[in-house]
Amino acid sequence: MTDDKDFALWLAREKRMLADAGYQETQASSDKVRAGLNSALVLSVTLAAASLAGAFSQREYSLLCAFLALGFGVACGLCVVGLYSKALISKNVGPEGVDGILSDVPGRDEEHASLWLAYTASFITAENIKTLDRDRHWLRVTRVWLGLTPFVSGLLAIALGAWGAF
Repeated sequence: MTDDKDFALWLAREKRMLADAGYQETQASSDKVRAGLNSALVLSVTLAAASLAGAFSQREYSLLCAFLALGFGVACGLCVVGLYSKALISKNVGPEGVDGILSDVPGRDEEHASLWLAYTASFITAENIKTLDRDRHWLRVTRVWLGLTPFVSGLLAIALGAWGAF
């Protein structure tokens, strides 16, 4: 009988530990995605500023630079949308929060409390993964936009006859 209780307690602790590890992994992934969006924002702002300087130079390449500035400006907007999306949910709650979580526990013992906290951490992790997926989507869109901006700008400049001066 005690072996079954010991096993159930060990299993409950193990589930809680795995749920906490999943939460930490999601948090670390979110930090990496946000760092990528931050880097893309810095790159986009720099390239947009340089392109604007070229656009206002009134030279034969100013139309191309204007298209580049526009494309890099849109990339800046995409980065901002990704960075300022929904924040991750924290699993760190105060004593009142823990009491609230554990108020519905059927059995008032360590096994049931550990399981309940593990399920709460798993639910929070699942919600955070949804937010992380949205952030990853914005990072992918930003990277594609940054990669296509020079090509599309060049094509638009050619189509509008800006290369005739060369």
